[in-house]
Amino acid sequence: FAGVSRQKEIYVMAANYLQRLDWRKDPEIMKNIITFYTKGKALDSLSGFYDACAQVEIDEYQNYEKALGALSEALKCMNKAKMQDVSTQEAKINFLKRRISLLKKFVHARRTYEDDAEEAMKQCLLLLDEADIETGIRSGDIYGFMIEHYASAGDYQKAYNLAQELKQRLPSASLSYYVNTSVLEAIHRAVGEVLVPEVTATPEEEIEEEIPENLDFRDFI
Repeated sequence: FAGVSRQKEIYVMAANYLQRLDWRKDPEIMKNIITFYTKGKALDSLSGFYDACAQVEIDEYQNYEKALGALSEALKCMNKAKMQDVSTQEAKINFLKRRISLLKKFVHARRTYEDDAEEAMKQCLLLLDEADIETGIRSGDIYGFMIEHYASAGDYQKAYNLAQELKQRLPSASLSYYVNTSVLEAIHRAVGEVLVPEVTATPEEEIEEEIPENLDFRDFI
């Protein structure tokens, strides 16, 4: 009934309800959520939804390019929103800007990798020094990127050292979530260490739902 209603409240209620469904697996639901929030002029809620879309891309696929696109839409919406609490709106805008800034740096580092791998590694090290890195990027993804680079380059000791740093930084995380198991095994064999089987799973590994790999949030804008 929201599709033919012009009442803003009805559109917002419909969008809120649809978010309770499994929108991550159904692009049509996603499209309707965006449409209803837009027609209901609930730009702050639409911003929050785009933010959630970005997090799905990061948590499920480590696709920071698509996450960056979704966050950019979130920022556009928040800038246009007319929240009663101006200070809260400004805080959300600044938070989104910071997340976007961090994501841009990581995306740039990965793009730089094709032409200058060592420069990309330097950029990654700088990112790991950011105090609020987890605000936008999972540090494990940065370590995983670096570990696989050094392993492919034959610098197994460097790769091993980074793997140990990752374990110290994220003691409850599973290395195999961020680095392919076969790569980890090769690294440990090369340095004469035994790869201890891991039993601790990351929250993401425990999620049973699958999300379409070709999902592009920009298609629904």
